[in-house]
Amino acid sequence: MAPRSVILAIDAGSSSIRCTGYEHRGVGGDGGPSDGGASPSRAPVRALEGVCHAVPMASVVPNAGHIRVDEVLSAVDECVDEVLRKLREESSPHCSCRVVAVGFSTFVMNLVGVDANGDPVGEAATLSYACNREDVLKECRSLIRTLGPDELKSMHQRTGAPIHSGYAAPQLLAFYKNPENRSMIEKIESWQTISGLCIHRWTGKRRLPVPMSYSEASWTGMLNFRTCEWDDGVMELLKACKGVKKNAAGEKVYHDVLDLLPPLADFDAGLPSLAEGIAQYCSDGKVNGHWERWPEFRSSSFNLFLGVGDGAAANVGSKCGGYPSGKRVAVTVGTSAAARIVIPLSVESDNVHERNMFVPPGLFCYRVHRGHVLLGGALTDGGSVVEWARSLLNLNSNDAFREFMMKVEEEYNRKIDCCSRQSSPENVTMIPFLSGERSTGYRGGAKGCVSGITRQTTAVDIGYASLESVILRINCVLNLVKGVNCPQWDREGRGVIVASGNALERNSLWRQMLADCSSMDVVVDSDSREAASRGIAILIAGSLRQREKGCSVDTCGIEEPLAIVQEAKATEKPEVKEHWRRASAAQETLIGAIEPTWKPT
Repeated sequence: MAPRSVILAIDAGSSSIRCTGYEHRGVGGDGGPSDGGASPSRAPVRALEGVCHAVPMASVVPNAGHIRVDEVLSAVDECVDEVLRKLREESSPHCSCRVVAVGFSTFVMNLVGVDANGDPVGEAATLSYACNREDVLKECRSLIRTLGPDELKSMHQRTGAPIHSGYAAPQLLAFYKNPENRSMIEKIESWQTISGLCIHRWTGKRRLPVPMSYSEASWTGMLNFRTCEWDDGVMELLKACKGVKKNAAGEKVYHDVLDLLPPLADFDAGLPSLAEGIAQYCSDGKVNGHWERWPEFRSSSFNLFLGVGDGAAANVGSKCGGYPSGKRVAVTVGTSAAARIVIPLSVESDNVHERNMFVPPGLFCYRVHRGHVLLGGALTDGGSVVEWARSLLNLNSNDAFREFMMKVEEEYNRKIDCCSRQSSPENVTMIPFLSGERSTGYRGGAKGCVSGITRQTTAVDIGYASLESVILRINCVLNLVKGVNCPQWDREGRGVIVASGNALERNSLWRQMLADCSSMDVVVDSDSREAASRGIAILIAGSLRQREKGCSVDTCGIEEPLAIVQEAKATEKPEVKEHWRRASAAQETLIGAIEPTWKPT
């Protein structure tokens, strides 16, 4: 029997690192990758039962935004070790496995300064989406004043990203201007992503530049997503950042940051260094430890793929990949939260409507790959808000938290009942910006707030306000997304939310609140758990299929049927709509009232 082709999907997330083995069945395939004539709804990959390993960890430092890079790299290697061990245990003379590819979905944005040997310079020389430091906020304010409203709007339409502390440009400016970083700056030979670092270390070709994928580059806020090139306007802003390299004579030579950024390529770029197995010897002539450690990666048919942003991968993995109907919206709530749709937009497109696509203020637009973009919005704090409330209220045991959530559900029903009787209950209103704000306002220095507390306020009121606050911010994103995609919904019926992420999958009340607030049904799909891992495996399978058959395969366009295991129907009652209208108005009023306190005096 021919060996099963296996794809390893590495999901480097902000709260855990995971590696999962998937059987590659081909896009639309009925069995192995060579099969070509099955139903187009057939999933191209199947998760291998038990072939998974995860390491829970906090990958980034909140607010500071630094990446615990050594711990992340160690966790990735541990996950690969364990998955390969499980594959070896499963293999037999009658049923063997052949690893054909490894790919990454990564928390984004992430950038790591590396030295001439390809090693991280240090945790302080790392950048991430979680940054909300004052020195970076100061750079954001300066950039906003310098650029002015017209250029800010133009830049948003080119890069799909606003000026915000979670993006690379203000973080790089703050890093290079800080005199305390001078010794690190002199060591930085280039900036790499987590996935690029892994590839450098595994292949042993540390002196060869590993490209950054369009997807990961897009999340830095420095890529023109329409042309898939570094944006000229952003690069002009970064000319104040001077990197240092030594020439052949050992003399210091100053370079623009652009010279320190990796080359760009699509996630499936067929580069020789990514498609010929890992080398036995490193660039310095030493034996490559990973070659000895992972013999499965030695084959000439083994492929390494560049990283894809976890949000893009999660959309594909949760069956929200931009299908002809366009009616599925992915909402993910883990530590953070996001609502996203995938839209066709080829780099080579001659479609006027696609080329002129408008990105609404408050939303981002990032590359999935050369053929599609991801439109949506993200919250830095999603499930982390509930964890904060749980810690604050000392709900340490699962039983205590479960009992508490039952009381919170009763409180939700009570509030709806009050609206039906046209009474106005005392409400606690919360702004969930515990780690700053991204969508929809991208206000620098934003802070969380709880308002409306009286002597009668209870722990349940605080718990309910925490849940409600996140739902209201997600719904703000959904309303903007609907504005882009609503013509199809109006004609063909309202869309459906496919929920993913542990925080949302495990909380039935939160799903019902999301359905009621958005007026959209919310479903949990049994295939979509660990959606980012599944998504990267699907994207890789499509690329392999295209290489094998020489045909054009659009993995974002595979319309898989939903395997619904849980569903929350939107409640179509006037009192429910009235409750959420009041809650939204209260939160927006509170944000408007306290926003001036976020700005510097």
